Order: sequence, then C-alpha cells, then structure tokens
Amino acid sequence: MKVKEKKLARALRRKGWSLRSIAPKVKCSKGTVSVWIRDIRLTDEQIARLKSNQDRGRARAAQHPNSSRSKWERIRSSIKLAAEKDIPKKYSDNLLRMVGASLYWAEGYNASRNEVNFANTDPRMIKLMMLFLRKVCKVPTDKFRGKVFIHPHLSVKKAERYWSGVSGISLRQFNKPLLAVSRASRQKRDTLPMGTFSIIIGDVYTCSKIKGWIEGLSNWAKVGG
Repeated sequence: MKVKEKKLARALRRKGWSLRSIAPKVKCSKGTVSVWIRDIRLTDEQIARLKSNQDRGRARAAQHPNSSRSKWERIRSSIKLAAEKDIPKKYSDNLLRMVGASLYWAEGYNASRNEVNFANTDPRMIKLMMLFLRKVCKVPTDKFRGKVFIHPHLSVKKAERYWSGVSGISLRQFNKPLLAVSRASRQKRDTLPMGTFSIIIGDVYTCSKIKGWIEGLSNWAKVGG
C-alpha cells in the first residue's frame, strides 16, 4: 500500500481538493484515490469552491442521503450492529475456552511442544488472548513473557510501552525485541508503527492443554463431514 500517497490524498481532500486534482498530485489513479477518500465528507462551502460543475455534482451526489454510497453505508452499519447482538456481552469459561483455542489454532505457533507463542498486530486480539490465558488457562502473572517484532526505523521503546499497556505484561518480562523486515511486511513499513506483539509462555502443561482443546474442536469437522 502507498501509505504516504494515501495520507497526502486524505489531507488534500479534507482541504476541499477535488478527486481530479488529487490524483495527479499523488501520482495515483482516480479510482485508487476515490477509495482512499470516500469516507471524507466535504462541507457545503468546500463543494461550492470546486472548480468544475462535474466535480461539484459528484461531491453532492456522493454525500446525498439517497446516494448509493450512503445507502450501502447504512446497510452495512445496520447488519454489523445486528450481528454484534448475536454475541453475548458476558462470556462463560466454556465459551472463552473455545474462542481462545480457536484463535490459537489460527494464529498461534503450533509447532512447539513446550511453549505457547501467540503473535498478532491487533490489540483487541491480544487482549482477548490474555483474557483466555489468565481466566481459562490460569497462567500465573510471572509466567508471561512479551516480545516485539518491529521495523528497525521505528521506536522500540514506544512499541514496548504500548504492548505492555495492552497485554498487562510488565516491561521487566519482555524478551529482547526482534528488529527485522520480513517479506510479508516489506510494504508495511509505516502501517504497523507498533510492530507485532508475541505472548510467550514456557509451560508444557498449558501448551499441551491448548492443543488438546484444538483437537477437540477439530472433531467437529469429522462430525460435520
């Protein structure tokens, strides 16, 4: 993703620039710029300042309550709000066990037999995994270790403070950070300012138990087949 170009495009749009003016400025197609700025609404004054009638017409149409974009934004929002209510606000230990095991199955390091290692960039997922490990797996506070994977040009200390706050793991329990650029993250130099965070627990018992729950979940596929 062209992070700098997108940032500039959004900044120019907020200033009232038209789509056709932004595209050559950021050296991207109008279609790409349109996706980047579609959620930014112009004021009536900004619309009036647009030079061409076509630009003014497009801007007004996009922001009209009955426009296709506005209509689908309302539809998506309505579906998401309704679906959110399908998930109970209060969790049970059994539900949290299945959610945690599923997350680990998908995102955890399953090759190790002795260590729990779960890495992600989403703070919500890290918080949910920590809840699972504390409440269901009963992992003691002093067993947790944290580790940050981050691009060398970014602030390690800032990232470690951030993830310590998210996870609740003390900075004293952080392992040495890994400063590297993987193939997958080569194009994400500035989209992950806090890097990737790993929750690490060196405990055979917890590791084996989680794998047992994963095996239990996998049995559902056999029944479904």
